[in-house]
Amino acid sequence: MTNTHPQLRQFWHPVALETDLESDVPLPVQLLGERWIVAKLGDELVAMRDLCPHRLVPLSAGRIVDNEIECGYHGYRFGASGKATTIPALDSSTPIPPKACVDTTPVTVRFGLIWLALVDEPIDTWLDEAPYLDPALDQFVCGPFETVVSAGILADNFLDAAHFPFLHAATFGSGDDGRPSLTVQRDEWTIVVTDQQTLDGAHFDEIEEAAAVYTVGAPFAVELRLDRPQASDLIWSFACPVDDDTTLWWMVHSYPLDGDAEKIAAAQALQHEVGLEDLRMLERMADPNIHLDLRAEVHTKADLGCVEYRRMLIDLHERTPA
Repeated sequence: MTNTHPQLRQFWHPVALETDLESDVPLPVQLLGERWIVAKLGDELVAMRDLCPHRLVPLSAGRIVDNEIECGYHGYRFGASGKATTIPALDSSTPIPPKACVDTTPVTVRFGLIWLALVDEPIDTWLDEAPYLDPALDQFVCGPFETVVSAGILADNFLDAAHFPFLHAATFGSGDDGRPSLTVQRDEWTIVVTDQQTLDGAHFDEIEEAAAVYTVGAPFAVELRLDRPQASDLIWSFACPVDDDTTLWWMVHSYPLDGDAEKIAAAQALQHEVGLEDLRMLERMADPNIHLDLRAEVHTKADLGCVEYRRMLIDLHERTPA
């Protein structure tokens, strides 16, 4: 499955960090090979196609004026609905042409990321945001990593619990035996995988055992909850299918670090290196797209979660568009 498979339009996708938004210029983003802008117009977050209908220049080259998007070429202004409100070349008595409007699309913020959907009624596969919003936990982000690896491969890699002692021996996986004992359940567009893992980390005093619960929300969101004896860590993997050659990847974390800046920085540095370890391997693939033919790869019982994830993508591929 490539990053621009048409069925992916039915779901929400992350496109940028909320902190990337500026007050005076629209934020250009790309999703599924299409260019969009995101802007805060007053109290309303909006997403519009990055294309002025007048001379087809990008609206991202314009600015935000009086809670409207102003094109930088001829000063056309567009309100939150996408309809033009002002055309400077026309006097006030001349009606604005109905075609002077810009496509809009659903937009929201979750997990500190801006999400777009390219249909009016996207399928709801949201993961639970409550742990991210928990004031008792400390949040940090690794990424975005920009990579040629497809969003499907990144989600599959995050779900793969058998590669830790090999690829991640230098960071957190040296105590793991690489033989996960998995249970897998699926409910249409959600998969839950449980495992028992041996982990090391910058914020651990020693290697610890953890009950691991992976939750996949179609198509490319994965939560990992690690329940240790004294605490729980949560990591979310979110991938944006920019186009068929580019993916943006974030790992969002909620850890119980008591607001300790040094521990947070050390945990973030470790997880950043974990992401790089993954990418150094995955970017060597001749074809960085996930296979929908289960016969194309060898699978064992250590791959139960990854196999079920492929089955979910197969069902997505075969689904009749809404």
